[in-house]
Amino acid sequence: AVIFFGAEGIGKRKIAETAAAALLCENDDAPCGHCKSCQLFLANTHPDYHYIEPDRSKANPMIKIEQIRNMQRDVSLMPVVSKRRIVIIDDADCMNKISQNCLLKTIEEPQGLSKFILITSNRSGLLLTIRSRCMMINFEPLTKADIALGLSLRNIEEAEKIAAISNGSLGQAIKLTENNGFQIREDTLKFLESLQNMNIENMFAVSQTLSSQPKELFIEWTIHLQKFLRDLLVINENISDEYFYNGDIKARLQKLKGKFIDSKIYAILHETAEIQRRLRSNANLQLLIDSFFIRLKQNMQN
Repeated sequence: AVIFFGAEGIGKRKIAETAAAALLCENDDAPCGHCKSCQLFLANTHPDYHYIEPDRSKANPMIKIEQIRNMQRDVSLMPVVSKRRIVIIDDADCMNKISQNCLLKTIEEPQGLSKFILITSNRSGLLLTIRSRCMMINFEPLTKADIALGLSLRNIEEAEKIAAISNGSLGQAIKLTENNGFQIREDTLKFLESLQNMNIENMFAVSQTLSSQPKELFIEWTIHLQKFLRDLLVINENISDEYFYNGDIKARLQKLKGKFIDSKIYAILHETAEIQRRLRSNANLQLLIDSFFIRLKQNMQN
């Protein structure tokens, strides 16, 4: 069993799928793409390949214990086509403690010829007992040049500009282009720039606008907020621009830094992490944002 861990959108699942195809392939130049096993894999009908993921349509995606038990029943049998069975568990940290302990039994005492690949962006979300029994493979952030190339191959304009603020993630870079990400980033920065002088009525107006959009867009808004706050903490340090999330607008950040002392920045970071946790629930989005903004205002006044 191995664990692929690293930031979202840097290719963990793609590599896992390629590894699975190679392990199932019948030929030496695996994955060959031509043998019966590869053809079944490409058609997503390979009887010896098992892909488990959480239900992403739910507010709190979770891998259920029934999914783990069904997989365990299948992998206890001899392979049908290939020499082994391959199991990929995507977003493995979405297993609760019961599901992870259930999986642990199979990893400790595997039945049959099976290999497991767990994928996660949150390594600490996996039990230590799981981590200690798996080989850990860390996926480092992609280079800006690699991301720019990936964007260019998709005919996306301003590839280098987007790559510069993608935090080493091609997936995040693509999101910036698909979800009007630059505008979300600009709106977030303008909010932070005006936070000190905003009255509660203005904040509720912003809250109403944000809550009228899909929750995913507000989650992206909070991620941009975190990145701006992190940049503010290190803006006056002697650090190369390449280590800033938003190095292309460093001048604006330097001006903004004058409005915040570090203790305020840490307080807002804490509240931002808390709202991200609460967003996993089914609570009313506008109420969540309203309460978040009220706490931000209180932190600015203290």
